[in-house]
Amino acid sequence: PRAATGEAPAGGGAGLEADKPALVGVSVRFWRGDRADLDRAATALAALAGRRSVRLRLLPFHRGSDEEASRYVMERLAGAGAEAELAPAHEEPQAMLREVDGCDLLVGMRLHSLIYAANREVPLLGISYDPKIDQFLGWLGEKAAGTTEALDPESFAERAAGLLDDPAGWRASAGDAIRRLKEEAARPAQRILQLLTERDRG
Repeated sequence: PRAATGEAPAGGGAGLEADKPALVGVSVRFWRGDRADLDRAATALAALAGRRSVRLRLLPFHRGSDEEASRYVMERLAGAGAEAELAPAHEEPQAMLREVDGCDLLVGMRLHSLIYAANREVPLLGISYDPKIDQFLGWLGEKAAGTTEALDPESFAERAAGLLDDPAGWRASAGDAIRRLKEEAARPAQRILQLLTERDRG
């Protein structure tokens, strides 16, 4: 069973009940100066909320800037008629791991959020702003759902709904990569991608 923090009930990731909204964790960050990337992310999340019963939970991985970026997305979601909640910006990695562990799906711009989701076998969608995101997703056999320059809301919502409908299928396809990731779990998260890249070059 997946663990949860005491801040709010967890989504339970192991399977969705018909009358229970899916818990979708969202990790965003500032990148573009005009914030058009966050506008696009909010539009895509609103499209998902219009298609599925979901509970959107913003997960700031850094105090201050990520919290502000999360609130910005929440304001855009509210304007589109979709509600969202803000998790605490935990200082301890284990606390954020528990947040991710409670999700049915993780949508992430932060590499650490995607690493945490894979480590906890939570289906994930990445929004890329840097080649390291694409490298990590490619290692999992995935492609980014979009980038900070282009993110189609309907395509995003379709992919997200598919992962919510069949999490076991995602876990099966990513299983070998996830097992390798867990072998590195004792190492700092920021080292994982470096180690994998070195192996690919070798």
